[in-house]
Amino acid sequence: MSPVHPFLNRTVAGYRLTEYVGAGGMGEVFKATHVETGRQAAVKVLYRPEFAARFRNEALVQASISHPNIAALYDFSFLDDRPALVIEWISGLGLDVMIQRKNRLSNEEATRIIKQTAKAMAYLHQKGIVHRDLKPSNVQIQPNGQVKLVDFGIAKGQYTPQLTKVGYAVGTTEFMAPEQFRGSVDAKSDVWALGVMLYEMTTGHLPFNATNPLLLRQQIERGQFTRPQLLNPAISPELAALINQCLSVNSVKRPAANEIESILEQPAESGYRIEKAWAQFNLPAVDWSFAFQSFRYWLLAGLAGIGILILLNSMHTEPEPTNRTVDKPVKPNVQYEQVKVEVLNADYELELVSPDGSVQSQEPFVVNRKPGQPTPITIRYRGVEQQYTIPPQVKDIYQCYFDR
Repeated sequence: MSPVHPFLNRTVAGYRLTEYVGAGGMGEVFKATHVETGRQAAVKVLYRPEFAARFRNEALVQASISHPNIAALYDFSFLDDRPALVIEWISGLGLDVMIQRKNRLSNEEATRIIKQTAKAMAYLHQKGIVHRDLKPSNVQIQPNGQVKLVDFGIAKGQYTPQLTKVGYAVGTTEFMAPEQFRGSVDAKSDVWALGVMLYEMTTGHLPFNATNPLLLRQQIERGQFTRPQLLNPAISPELAALINQCLSVNSVKRPAANEIESILEQPAESGYRIEKAWAQFNLPAVDWSFAFQSFRYWLLAGLAGIGILILLNSMHTEPEPTNRTVDKPVKPNVQYEQVKVEVLNADYELELVSPDGSVQSQEPFVVNRKPGQPTPITIRYRGVEQQYTIPPQVKDIYQCYFDR
């Protein structure tokens, strides 16, 4: 029989500790009930004094935010000489447990969870806060399906003190963005972690996974991962495309958190929808009857003029030359259309080889092709070449990703 924890039945900020839940990186967590109101809460008590600054930072960050997809901070107090956080109690499963039980989630489940998580991240980024440790164990799912984001121990806000040495990386390695290894972090780093989490939700595997830390970092910095479609053929094109966008080594190519919901609501192959842009102008209705009638009169006059010119030309004849030369056939001018090519999961070390052999080394890539014709291209990345074919139905933008 395990010994009873000495903190059980103690009171913190009016909450009596009723159940020991477990221990995390900085503190022990208890389930508690308010003595007067009966409201339940989670009480996190610091047990590693060296993390006191991070603990205070967590309280400072969480006290400044309020969002339906973020666990609320009720109070900050002390138990004996140990700081204690009183946080909203989440009666559900951690996303990590859900993934372990189901191996992978359906497209509907993954979409619902990632949309809510993205809303929470967008709210944080608007407030100038970067979470820096987004992962399934920090995402709780309530029985009604509502997502709650927890654990702001290493979150970085406007007034967050320097918690680590300059140049040191913080976070969970498998979910860290490439720039975090260089000591740089911003809102797009959270978006990368969101892509890693979505990959694990839909495939049951991490995109970057190696026992050797140096090899793991190399995979992340190069953006080397198995296509999610190979691990889960049933994944929707929208989710697969979002994963590739979020896991772009170049953070500029990643979407913002507030764009993710709208991205998922658009078909992955739709490209830019011109009709939506035109609909914003609300142009007034035009009466075309007068214009059509005028056009008919001008058309008849033009045809009559052409007929007169043909008649006059037939009446004027020139003597046939004695030494007649045969003209070479003139090649008709070929009209080309331009297609922009975007590679979603690679950085600046890209080259595109067009069908005519010309090489482009700077994005955006533009390919000239005959209308309605499939066009072969080659993408070269760090000496490795892969061939692609732009389908004839693609008119403006062709998006692809480099298989590794």
